[in-house]
Amino acid sequence: MKRKPFTFSDLQAECRIETECYSLDGRRIGARVFVPTERYTHYPYNASAYVFLQYLRQAIFEYGTIEFPDLPLNKTNHTVAMRHPRQHHYSNNPYLNSFFQQPHQDTPPYPTAFWLDHPRRYSATWVISMEGLQQWSILAEKNPGWSTEAIHRQLVAKTLADGSGLLFTQNPGLFLFDNSERQQLYHARTCNFSATEENPDHREDTPAYAFNEIGLLNYIDTLDSRRGHEDRDDEDLQAVKAFIAQEQLAPFMGEH
Repeated sequence: MKRKPFTFSDLQAECRIETECYSLDGRRIGARVFVPTERYTHYPYNASAYVFLQYLRQAIFEYGTIEFPDLPLNKTNHTVAMRHPRQHHYSNNPYLNSFFQQPHQDTPPYPTAFWLDHPRRYSATWVISMEGLQQWSILAEKNPGWSTEAIHRQLVAKTLADGSGLLFTQNPGLFLFDNSERQQLYHARTCNFSATEENPDHREDTPAYAFNEIGLLNYIDTLDSRRGHEDRDDEDLQAVKAFIAQEQLAPFMGEH
């Protein structure tokens, strides 16, 4: 598929868009792009996640998060498919086999995308602000014996209540979020506690397909030992390599 440059303004001409969707530390972030169903099979809406990550780079910096609710999944060159942790029992990668992560940024300042094709019941992506990260650090320092799960149980609900945290990647569609210092967002995989307590023997969940340029170029074969060769596209990969090469020649925060 031939790539054609587009901007966030181009999407506004075809799609209903909501901005300032969320409050985080008293500031408004987020955009939701509602693509008409008849446009699903048309470019750019049928392109790989990297097309969105690259051509919407400035909009991701501006809004922090951009969602395309219900946009049909395109698995091309996903770096990892994050299923239920028990489905990754063979792996020693804690990003796959644990519900709980420490808050982090993936490969700053390059943004990350997640794409789901069905609702996700047991897992979610917890996004927090710098204030939320400070709460994490203080609680962990005061309780050195606490597990990551214990900190999640204490802080997830608290940050949602006090406006320093949000939950994403539970519903179908494409989700893009900033890893730069522009919005100072951090994220972690967390658990839907009510769902897991209701069904403690659960063993499967909808995969969240993750996309990140640095992950694609450097970690795709090590993130998951069973990643395999499905959904790989060399033409798309070469376009990602060319984009990264261009980034190294110009200031990252410049116009692309």
